[in-house]
Amino acid sequence: MALVPLVTALVRPFVPRSLRPGLEAKVYTVHALARADRATFAAIAQAWRPHAAASAVAGAALLATRRRTRPLAACLAAAGLAAGAPVVRRATPRTPMTAPGSGDVTVLTANVWHGRADTGALAALVAQERPHFVALPEAGADFRDKLMPLLAGLGYRAWVASGGRRRDGSDVLLLVGEHAGDVRVRSEHSMRLPHLEATGGVLGARTLYAVHPTAPMSRRGTAWWHEELALIRSWCAGPVAPLVAGDFNATFDHPTLRAALGGCRSAADGTGRGLAGTFPARVPRWLGIQIDHVLVPAAAVTTRFEVLDLTGADHRAVLARVRLPR
Repeated sequence: MALVPLVTALVRPFVPRSLRPGLEAKVYTVHALARADRATFAAIAQAWRPHAAASAVAGAALLATRRRTRPLAACLAAAGLAAGAPVVRRATPRTPMTAPGSGDVTVLTANVWHGRADTGALAALVAQERPHFVALPEAGADFRDKLMPLLAGLGYRAWVASGGRRRDGSDVLLLVGEHAGDVRVRSEHSMRLPHLEATGGVLGARTLYAVHPTAPMSRRGTAWWHEELALIRSWCAGPVAPLVAGDFNATFDHPTLRAALGGCRSAADGTGRGLAGTFPARVPRWLGIQIDHVLVPAAAVTTRFEVLDLTGADHRAVLARVRLPR
């Protein structure tokens, strides 16, 4: 990947200043896609299924205004409705949300964009919401050292998945509040990027995984992505359904993620916010895709679910409050 910094340095002088932030990431994306295969492009296309369905219906409405194009409009509308029907369920509240209770567990997850997110804004969010667990993909020891002094006195402990041996963009940070009880945390390396596993305290025998699966942006990356979602599938198929939080680089339009659910579900399920975009943060929620998730046991009750802006990050944060089954 030494080619990416070199190309970035060469093109930077010719790029408008407004487009320079994140330029290396853009060059990396182009470089990866140049080596992509059919499975990679399928994964990318599937992520935008709701937008394609809406565009098809809108196009059909325009074509229906002329007699000659009405047959095409009918076909386009049928395709759009067929593609969009499973999507509507995620945007529709199905039951009134249960009122929060004192025994609920709150999880916050936010991809902090290679450690570039505003630590002050994140600390303020943590102080306001007091989540039991905070899963932070693309945060490592450097980000931890900037964030933790701002949380002094709030009773949070921090674990870095790599033990501080990786840069922020290739690591995962987990914060655990003292109100979560006697929680034990360990680092695991069964994904390309290390992840963290927490158990005990308010979780009881359950495990909470803080993860960041590989983005399906190249042939190799897509293969890793499938393997890592299969690993999540094995966790969710276990005898005690876990919680899994982080940037999955997948939406529920991906069959691979749907297949991974097993005894879990999205905390967004039934809230009507299952299509609120978490990425990219620079576009409105309705235009983005939801790739940041909190998976919870299927029998858990969601008492609150929010998609929140985080200054300086390219993802929005997800806050989920749930009542775990006994």
